[in-house]
Amino acid sequence: MNKWKLISGIALVIILGILVGSIGTWFYLEHQYPRPGDHSARKVFFMKRLSKELNLTEDQKIRIGRLVEQMEERRREYSLQKRAEIEKLIDQMKKELNNDQQKKLDALEEKFEKRQKAREEKQFHR
Repeated sequence: MNKWKLISGIALVIILGILVGSIGTWFYLEHQYPRPGDHSARKVFFMKRLSKELNLTEDQKIRIGRLVEQMEERRREYSLQKRAEIEKLIDQMKKELNNDQQKKLDALEEKFEKRQKAREEKQFHR
């Protein structure tokens, strides 16, 4: 009987350790990284990081902040351009396929987009 109590106690300590570690990691990551799609939070996060790591003056923060805004805008533009190019290529693929194959390609594309969104959500919603 004592053997089972010891094993149960050790298992409980291990499970509680895993649980507390997981919650602690989630809490830490939740407050460290911006969420996807939240562009203002991404800019603030990046500026805080630069300010801390580079010990920026107030004047430097203002000038670099403008550059960070430009960088974020260009990143968004690039992302939209990339998506448009991919859609063009998929449309060209569809012209080479019969109706059944086009439907399967549509299903594959939808499945891929769902996985991509889920991956992004998982990555930033820790």
